[in-house]
Amino acid sequence: MARKVMRRSSLRTWLRISAALALALLVGGGAVRALAGEEDDLQRQIETQRAGAADLERLDEIKSTTDEIALLRSWLDEAWALRSKHEYDQVREVLDRCLAQAELVRQKIAAAKLRAQAQRREAALKELRAKIARTQKSLEDTVIKKKALEVSAPQ
Repeated sequence: MARKVMRRSSLRTWLRISAALALALLVGGGAVRALAGEEDDLQRQIETQRAGAADLERLDEIKSTTDEIALLRSWLDEAWALRSKHEYDQVREVLDRCLAQAELVRQKIAAAKLRAQAQRREAALKELRAKIARTQKSLEDTVIKKKALEVSAPQ
């Protein structure tokens, strides 16, 4: 009888240990899959932002933000290195910084384009004012010649 009790208690202990081990494997396996999914997600985000950096470089026709784009690319390289080291929280921080940098670049490109447009319009205005001044001078000269002709012409 003592043997049966002992067998039942060791069987229960073995079942508890097995259940705990199975649960740990399930949870741990899920965590590994979750980490792999997180790593893939971060990799996609980095690749998307790299494509965005290339798009920004194409948008910057007057090359007003080359330094900012270079900084953005270096931060994306840093994010890739951190992802390789499985530092996912730091990767997210760097990606957030990259998003803000990309927005800054977009704003600077827009400002540079508007500045160039304003300069072109100011140059056109300056040219029109000069043309108006030349026309006024020509008109004044023509009026003076007309009066001179009227005075010198016999009546």
